[in-house]
Order: sequence, then structure tokens, then C-alpha cells
Amino acid sequence: MPPLQKRKPGSPNDEDPSNDPPEHENTTSGQQVVTKSETKPQPTLALSPLPLLDTVNTFGAQTFTTDQGLKIIQWSSWAISYLTASSKHHKETLSPALRKLSGEVSFTRYVLRFYGFFQSLDGYRSGSWAGGSWDNPKIAKIAKYLMAGSMLFYYPLEHVAYAGWQLPTLSKFSRDNANKISALSCVFWSMYIIGDFWASCLKWNELKKKMNDLGRLLAMKKRDDDKAGMMEVEQEQHAIAKKIRLVKLQVIRCLLFILPSVNWSLPNWATNPLLGELPLNGLMLAEAYTSVYQTLVG
Repeated sequence: MPPLQKRKPGSPNDEDPSNDPPEHENTTSGQQVVTKSETKPQPTLALSPLPLLDTVNTFGAQTFTTDQGLKIIQWSSWAISYLTASSKHHKETLSPALRKLSGEVSFTRYVLRFYGFFQSLDGYRSGSWAGGSWDNPKIAKIAKYLMAGSMLFYYPLEHVAYAGWQLPTLSKFSRDNANKISALSCVFWSMYIIGDFWASCLKWNELKKKMNDLGRLLAMKKRDDDKAGMMEVEQEQHAIAKKIRLVKLQVIRCLLFILPSVNWSLPNWATNPLLGELPLNGLMLAEAYTSVYQTLVG
């Protein structure tokens, strides 16, 4: 699709322990060997926690959350550019500069998608995109075949379109052909969104049933004056309520995504788009902030 999309998380790289300093150093012949055990330990200063720094580091450690941060920059830059386009003071300076930045960040996000095919393949083989174990077997099948399966086609097509846009002299695709390849990739993205919405609704329904069952169980515990049992059930209710909140946010994201995905799936999306700039990019802006909020509350 044109420079946007949501992503699945990658895996952060572990630090290499081989970079640690050696245990001791030998001096020249005849001189004393000094080891760590013979040196006086230096007191360490306890650093106070910085929640904002921890949050930023968490976002930057994964491909998925890194992409979320870039989405905020991309669509916020566009929004400010759009709002300042008619300003006498900013229409020739700030507005075009931010619009250019939005485009550059958009293409930067394409680079992150190079990991997507392998993550999709892993999701297809392992079934991990179902997001845990569910009683309804349809959820696992949707996650495997409709969601992960569609992404196995989406990512390679995106890479071909990206090469056509960025390397026109090296690739055999003209910009028009690259646009058509991008439209085809968005057909598979739309399939993913439909599957995500379907699976999320099934999860929501299953979680509501579990919440109702816990409500009846809690009433029994209260009748028996089982305080320990009541506390355990209430903790389970809290966990289920959190899952329901996250699933609701996922449904909202799917609804925000579906019209843009259809727009970019059309062969003439670049010359005769279905949606205008404001509704199209406005939906993507809303999804970007909803996505980050979902990650933070999760």
C-alpha cells in the first residue's frame, strides 16, 4: 500500500555479553598482577526510574512499536501541514516542509516492512497471531489462513512496489506499474483487516460469555461467604475486562483502516482516489493515535 500500515511485533536484539571487560589484566614481567577481587569495590548510584524514558525505550525495542511511533510522526506532520497550508505565514515554509517530512517518514516505514514476511511466515506456522488460546476454533483458523496468510502475499508485493518507486532506473516497473502492484498488495491488506475484525468480534463475544460466567460464580462465592474465592474471581474479572478493552480498541482500529485500505486497493488510487485527502489521512491519523493508546494501556 502507499506509505502506511500496521505491523506485528519483531524481536529485540539481546546485548552481546562478549563485550564485557575482562576479569583481570596482567602487567609486564616482575610487576604485580591486580585482579578485581583485590580492588576496592566502588559504590553504585541508584538511578530513579523515568517512566517516560522506559516507555520510549520499550517502543524503540520492537519493530511494531517503532512503526507506531513513526506513524504518529508521519500523520501528525501531515495534519499540521494541512492546517497551516492556508496560513499566510506558513504556507510556503512550514506547511511544505512538514508535508515533505511526512512523505519521507512514510518511505522509512517501508524499510521496517522488510521483516514482515518472516514474521507472517512464523505466524502462519505457529498460529501465534491468534493471540493466545481460545475456545472458538474459528479464531485460530482466521488468524492463520486469513490474517497471516494474506500478509505472506502483502509484504513481497509491497517490496516490489517500493523498488519501483525508489529505484525506477534499476527495476523494470514504471511508477504506474508500481502503483498497480501497491494496489494489489492492499487487496491482501484488506483481507487481513477483515480477518482481524472478524476474529476480534469472536474474541469479544467469547470474553463477554466468560465475564457473565464469572459474575454468576462471584454471586455463589458471596452467598457462601468465601472471601478468598471472591478475591480470586474478582482478579479474573479484572483480567477479562482488560482483554475486552483491548479487543474493543482493535475493532475500532479495523474500522478506521477499512476505508483507506479499500481506497488504496483500487487500480487508480493515485489518479482518481475514492477518498479525498482529508477523510483518508484523517482516518489514518486517528488510527495511529488509537494504536499507540492501545499499546500503552495493554
